[in-house]
Amino acid sequence: MPEEAIELLVLGNTTPEVEAYLDALRNNGNPAHATRIEHDADQLGSALKEKRSLDLLIYTIENEALDTTQLFAIIGAINPIIPVVAVCDTPDEELQLDLMRLGVTDLVQRKNHPHLVQVILREHKHLGGMRRLQRLERQLEEAEERCDALTESSRDAIAYVHEGMHVTANRAYLELFGLAGEDEIEGLPILDMIASAEHQTFKKLLRKLSADSDYSSEVKTTCVRDNGTEFSAELHFTPASIDGEACTQVIIRDQSISREVEEKLRLLSTQDVQTGLYNRQYFIGQLDEEAKHHFDRGQNPQTLLYITLDNFTEIRSKTGIKKSDALLLEIAGEIRKIVSKNDLLARFGDHTFTILTAKQELAATEEKARKICDTVASHTFQESDSDINPSCSIGVVFSSDDVLSGHDFITQAYHACEHARSNGGNDFYITDSQIPEDAQTTASEANLSNLIRYAFENNQFQLAYQPIVSLHGDTRENYAITVRLIDESKEEIQPEHFLNQVKSLNRMPELDRWVIRHAIDELATQRKQGKKINFLISVSGATLEDDTLLLFICDCLRDYEAKGSWVTFQFDDDEARSHLHQLQKLAEGLKKIKCKTCLGHFGLAKKPEAILNSFPLDFIQFHSYFLSDLFENQDKQDALNHLNEVIQAQNIKTIASGVEDASSLAILWSIGVNYIRGYFIQEPSASIDYDFHTD
Repeated sequence: MPEEAIELLVLGNTTPEVEAYLDALRNNGNPAHATRIEHDADQLGSALKEKRSLDLLIYTIENEALDTTQLFAIIGAINPIIPVVAVCDTPDEELQLDLMRLGVTDLVQRKNHPHLVQVILREHKHLGGMRRLQRLERQLEEAEERCDALTESSRDAIAYVHEGMHVTANRAYLELFGLAGEDEIEGLPILDMIASAEHQTFKKLLRKLSADSDYSSEVKTTCVRDNGTEFSAELHFTPASIDGEACTQVIIRDQSISREVEEKLRLLSTQDVQTGLYNRQYFIGQLDEEAKHHFDRGQNPQTLLYITLDNFTEIRSKTGIKKSDALLLEIAGEIRKIVSKNDLLARFGDHTFTILTAKQELAATEEKARKICDTVASHTFQESDSDINPSCSIGVVFSSDDVLSGHDFITQAYHACEHARSNGGNDFYITDSQIPEDAQTTASEANLSNLIRYAFENNQFQLAYQPIVSLHGDTRENYAITVRLIDESKEEIQPEHFLNQVKSLNRMPELDRWVIRHAIDELATQRKQGKKINFLISVSGATLEDDTLLLFICDCLRDYEAKGSWVTFQFDDDEARSHLHQLQKLAEGLKKIKCKTCLGHFGLAKKPEAILNSFPLDFIQFHSYFLSDLFENQDKQDALNHLNEVIQAQNIKTIASGVEDASSLAILWSIGVNYIRGYFIQEPSASIDYDFHTD
């Protein structure tokens, strides 16, 4: 980077002499610019106002020179930190002392250019330090103001204590103890906030805090409010200062409230907010547990019912979001009445419900499925004058030795449901174990292949957006892009149910291009509307073999007037390793057009970090394997912590994917992971409306 030129203002002197000053500086390797003005107060004031980036003023002592006192009065009013160097024909020590008393930094003989250069460089360096100090002081003031504002608005009860006495406290602290105003807290001993039974122990802590200003501690004790009621609390003591004076910051957390919050978080992590049923992530977790411990041993046999509303898209279009959501709530209530108390009922998708129940006789299972179909079909929608006729299709699967995971179970039930829908809906289909499994699969795959071909020909794919949220205060709006297949009934098919078939048809590059073009189109549209969003788009290994991919991306960016810096392209770790040469070439090209790169499903390779230096990388997204039971699994925590440190040491940001419960968040935050995504935050949605600025 070229060195910034020194800006000079010369008061008096001649133009040739000013040019000589500049030549001397430039010959010394220091670029410089200069403006010369006469000894005139108005000219000086105007020049100082115009040149806010001025670095030094050269004050020429000559006949009719501006009075030094007046000079500094003008400078002090406009730009007081600008150094002033005086030059004259015959400097002497007495004149130099007089000028320095008035504020001149030095006096130099007018023709002694080498001396003048060194003085200018010295003062310029000193001015740089002064400006940095000013910036730091401003930043410190702003930080203190923000800190005060955050403390005052914090939900945590925060106080500052010196020698065991309160100095100040925020509103939450006053409210916690039932105090009306800050005047009641100032000078009040903190011991008054502690139950008398705890005084002896607490006094020992106060003595430690007084003896060591750097002492920190966390204690659990019993506090007492102004009205005499007691509550269990956790107190955090850390060193702090107020107006330069050392003190101790105290944060008090009401443990009874913490338990309430934990219970709410537990409910949020397991329940669907809209219907009150169990949510998708909890259901899958329970299903995996059953499959892991029972199915392969023939123990605790289960039946899975996969229920999808046939015509929900039409209903939502006809009635609107509010009333269609009310219908969903009513139907959830009706299904709840049918299932037994030991059944696991969940809202699995937007208009999909799942039931896991103890395995029953075929006749009983048929009766339950038929009853659900009849109940939904006969339901009278209470909030609409329109004729609403909902119906549902149900896929039923029994557990067996062939079901090795919850995903297998769900997939089989989904295909059974699709079979019921293909026959007109409002019906159920029970997977028949007498029909060879490969025959069932072949028929299902044939139907899906036809649907995929139709989707390519008629643009029947749809983008979905899942927020990627910072754990450390970054409010940039990042979304991961996923894709849905739209079937004949305008219903969405999730990627896990059709991507493998797209791959078997060798059409992944075609689908990737569809996603890239439509995602960049949508991104540009959102940006033009003022939204500062960025997209993360996945690219398959098959597409990496396409040498024209970079050119296609450039064309998309140009066609939709989008910037490369808005887009991050993600590559699967396994596929990246098997297509490393192609990826290196592509990543270098993406870097040139300002696009970012991300490596996904990272961490399960034998030496995962070996690939980090192979091509430019901005992000790493960890494999969701690390998130399944992270809270209970110390080995996974240690492995994730190690990988995160290695990655961030190379200035690469990290993303944890598959976050499906609240308990993982604290661990991910303590590890230092930068971003998170998962169903606990929000499932992929057709809308770009996540609020990244909520507390």
